[in-house]
Amino acid sequence: MQFTNIQSILQKELAIEFRQKFAVGGVFLFSATVVFLLYKTFNNISPREWVLLLWIIMLFTGLQAVVKSFLQEKQETWMYYYSLFDATSLLVAKLLYNLLFLIIVFLFTVLCLAIFSGFPVRDITLFSVGSGMGLLGLSVIFTFVSVMAASERASSILMSVLSLPLTLPVLLLLIKVTTVSTGLLADTAVYDDVVLLAGINSILLGSTFLLFPYVWRS
Repeated sequence: MQFTNIQSILQKELAIEFRQKFAVGGVFLFSATVVFLLYKTFNNISPREWVLLLWIIMLFTGLQAVVKSFLQEKQETWMYYYSLFDATSLLVAKLLYNLLFLIIVFLFTVLCLAIFSGFPVRDITLFSVGSGMGLLGLSVIFTFVSVMAASERASSILMSVLSLPLTLPVLLLLIKVTTVSTGLLADTAVYDDVVLLAGINSILLGSTFLLFPYVWRS
């Protein structure tokens, strides 16, 4: 793995996103629109609804934005990458980019929710650590699904459906951790759930790094 290669791939990904501003803008517009519509519908968003809305938005925006990570690459581009980079550098760069994108969308969504319904989180440390672990897990899942989809030339819709069962354990833990951070639920063992999230992330990362070189060679 070479850091110069990772930097080059990240720069290429950023250049592509800036050329496709409508795609990036659509993700942020979706997030803001959903929050605004629910606020206008109910006139108030309770802390419990705040938690659910946050992670439902992150699920679908993540699917929309990250699953295309490898699907948008043509076969000729894959061959070009194969001649320039090793598999680990490419995968690390894609994971870092997808994680960064999800973090930006997450912060934007939290800002929109805070504007329309306040910020009910009481334990900022728990919220930040749990969300960080969850976003890492989601980025790994969506990147892994994108790799599998690209190798089989499957449709993005099919891969989106297949990725949903993988996200369920992560989302359930995320909702619980975020609920505790808002004070709606008392659980002294909540940091065990954060550790469990880290364990799930480790398994997902290990599986992705183990399988990607075989997909890369095929």
